[in-house]
Amino acid sequence: MKRLILMLQFLTKLPLPFEISATEEDFSKGVIYFPVVGLIVGLLMAGVFYGVSLLSNTMIAAVFTVAFEVFITGGLHLDGLADTFDGLYSYRDKERMLEIMKDSRVGTNGVLILVISLILKIALLYSITEPLLVIIIMPVVSRCMVVLMAAISKYAREKGMGGFFIEKTTKLQLFIAILITLVVHILKPELLIVSAIVLVLTLIYRYHVYTKIDGITGDVLGCVVELSEVFYLMIYILVLGV
Repeated sequence: MKRLILMLQFLTKLPLPFEISATEEDFSKGVIYFPVVGLIVGLLMAGVFYGVSLLSNTMIAAVFTVAFEVFITGGLHLDGLADTFDGLYSYRDKERMLEIMKDSRVGTNGVLILVISLILKIALLYSITEPLLVIIIMPVVSRCMVVLMAAISKYAREKGMGGFFIEKTTKLQLFIAILITLVVHILKPELLIVSAIVLVLTLIYRYHVYTKIDGITGDVLGCVVELSEVFYLMIYILVLGV
């Protein structure tokens, strides 16, 4: 329970009335709770969508739902998305890319991908006729993809926050995270095909990142959350319709 609370505090801005003293080991072992955090985020997002749609229309509900996700996560994953695109697509050498990714300032590539990803999420959510279960399961899958990336990748830096997870996530932890994700799919089993395609796309993106910096970073993990959610919505519409 302590590590679940720690992951909630790390990955969200939920106002939890707890003070947790944590070690690096707690962070490393808490990775199995990533999909659980995703489930909590998804349930809250679905509640926002349902509530706003009762008071207004689907477009406004989609806007508020995406805005709520940004708020509840503190923009943590969006920061990783922006930093990753600023660095990887600066067309510099590996070391310079890593320096750019570490820079707190957001460049042109970062701004563009933030705008594009947010617009896509809103438009895709609006296009889905019955999105509640998709909204619930999508964040679970995206956090599971982070566990996958951390378990099978090497750290591109010598040290950093991402090192708490990357290369330290075990195959057993990955198995547990996948099992939790599969159990959640009981809500809508047909979404398994969507999740499987997102997994493949995530592995392809991992290969792409490796060609540039020969590893991954904490920013890339955040980037994967955002990209996999956009992928999820797109694949759902393409494969299962609206």
